[in-house]
Amino acid sequence: MAFAAPAQPASAGSSPQALVPKPAAAASSAAAEQPRYVVHIDAPQDLQGMLAQYLDIERWRFFPGMSAEQLRGLVDKVPSQAGDLLAAQGYFSSRIAVHLDDTQPLPVVAIAVHTGEPTRVQSVDVQVDGPDGHPDAALAAALRKNWRLAPGQVFRSAAWETAKSNALLELLTKRYPAARIARSEALVDPERRTASLTLRLDTGPGFTFGPIHVEGLQRYPVSIVQRLSPLQPGEPYAQNKLLEWQARLQSSGYFRTALVAAPLAQAQGTSLPVLIRVAEQKTQRLGAGLGYSSNTGARTQLDYENLNIGGRAWRLTSAIKLETLQQSLSAGLAFPRTENGSRYSLGADVQHSNIQGLTTRSQDLSAQRQRVDGAIETQQSLQFINERQDVAGSGSTSTMALVPGFSWTRRDLDNPIDPRSGTLINAQVGGASKAVLSDQNFIRLLLRGVDLIPLGARNQLIVRGVLGSVISPSAEGIPQQELFRAGGIGSVRGYAYQSLGVVQGNAIVGGRALLTVSVEAVHWLTPKWGASVFYDRGGAADSFGALKAVAGYGVGARWRSPAGLISVDLAYGQATQSVRLQFNAGVNF
Repeated sequence: MAFAAPAQPASAGSSPQALVPKPAAAASSAAAEQPRYVVHIDAPQDLQGMLAQYLDIERWRFFPGMSAEQLRGLVDKVPSQAGDLLAAQGYFSSRIAVHLDDTQPLPVVAIAVHTGEPTRVQSVDVQVDGPDGHPDAALAAALRKNWRLAPGQVFRSAAWETAKSNALLELLTKRYPAARIARSEALVDPERRTASLTLRLDTGPGFTFGPIHVEGLQRYPVSIVQRLSPLQPGEPYAQNKLLEWQARLQSSGYFRTALVAAPLAQAQGTSLPVLIRVAEQKTQRLGAGLGYSSNTGARTQLDYENLNIGGRAWRLTSAIKLETLQQSLSAGLAFPRTENGSRYSLGADVQHSNIQGLTTRSQDLSAQRQRVDGAIETQQSLQFINERQDVAGSGSTSTMALVPGFSWTRRDLDNPIDPRSGTLINAQVGGASKAVLSDQNFIRLLLRGVDLIPLGARNQLIVRGVLGSVISPSAEGIPQQELFRAGGIGSVRGYAYQSLGVVQGNAIVGGRALLTVSVEAVHWLTPKWGASVFYDRGGAADSFGALKAVAGYGVGARWRSPAGLISVDLAYGQATQSVRLQFNAGVNF
């Protein structure tokens, strides 16, 4: 005997007609009432919670007006309700026994569940009819390759519905936004405990992107929107291209909101017009903020931004930042994205810092070209650095360098603000020559990475590493920002900020070698709050031979705030035998 399995679990939450007409009111007062009877469910542990949640006999235990007749009616419904619930979990041959003992002051309902062997998928037949109405073997093979409910697996209704939805979604989001399920059938043989699955999909016509229409622009030219586009009219429809364009617009800084869509209802034949609605940001913005970091101390910051200098959508940003250990004044001018996808910018920065006995005063001028292609970001830069160094107990020097540089970054994170999984890798190379406005010949190399590994729903392992090297005859004549120091949040916790480096006089200065690694395990007690344990090791020196890595370890608290991840760590520095409380906002790279 064979029969069609239900597509969804049967509803087990309906109230019996004999009870009150307002079950919601009864449920809301249940916590304040005493139970009218006791329910014992003898079932496999992984099914007990589901049965207790959906069986009416459980839901009505606290109903104050429960009569003996109503209780017997609920008991009689248990085998049918439990059978439907178990069938949705793949148990089509289950046996349910129910016994009511109403001789006790508090009646007892005993439910014994024998599930039997689960029903398993015997065969899967996935077919696709293409735009011409004929079977498309290539599309069907691609869908079968990603099919999750494979032969041998337990047949569950929820898994069946998810597998069908995922197969349809692959078509809807790639070329076929009018795709539909033409036939869906799950034939279950309860005696053999097998399920045969059949799914037939109809792609409908293949669509392409059509003309682009932009609404909401007031100050900026349409080219601001068009040059952020990852698609061209005439290309095959792909939903991810629309989402990528929307994300680019929202992160551009020019728009408060952005919506990109290609509505099927407005198709012209097989051409889908692309509709873009934007709301522009205010042209000028003035911001102020206060903060604190265990690395650089208390912070006061004032920012000014103008998004439309000269009416050309040139973007001016400037900031003054006053921290306990360092202060800076910066300004930048960014130009709109070019037709080939590049962004150019100019910058100027004046900085003063006094950290670990080293006082630096520097003036930087820079020019950059940035390009983002999916997960890959590349950046070419040219920076001129003029720096004065005052080393406690050692004297003062001045250095300058003209540094061309290249940076390559790959971001593969599930969330850029609060990532749960993914990887991030950055590689940098730069250098200077005495022949061109520099006091020393050097090549600077830097490799950084972080890997976030989810371990179940509530645990996460985070592995970080940084490796840096400056190849040069000597560290003399190289600006400090091109050398390396370690210690503090984002480096080796348990030590003061930039306290690991080269000892010179009474100060710690930068060296030509850097190595730090970190392993951290986080357990999320709630969706917002977590606890961590971590181990950091590393240091900086003038050469890798002289580098003596030190360890720092401890425990921390994590909070997923609306603004991003907030971390508070209690870290022990093994080399200094001291404990430090360290605070950080954001994700360390």
